[in-house]
Amino acid sequence: MTVDQSAVDIERRLTAIETTLPTLATKADIQAMRTEWKSDLGEMRSEWKAEFGELKAELHAREARLIKWVAGLVVAGAAAAAGVAIAVNQVLAAGVGG
Repeated sequence: MTVDQSAVDIERRLTAIETTLPTLATKADIQAMRTEWKSDLGEMRSEWKAEFGELKAELHAREARLIKWVAGLVVAGAAAAAGVAIAVNQVLAAGVGG
């Protein structure tokens, strides 16, 4: 390798470094990005908490409606069973005595 080639190579490498250098982040840039990301993360957490709170409230409301519905069915079923039992008892009582 000649001196001219070394100089050309050094100049090419220096140009590449000078071109790349302005795009590199400084410590202050990285700290600013970190602060911004922390802030964004805090906002996202708050939004998620609110959304999960709404979802939880909706699920509790649906659960309450389902429990009321099932309780109503149980009461209606018990009333129907009692009615059938009374009717069967009356039929059997009428048949035994007659």
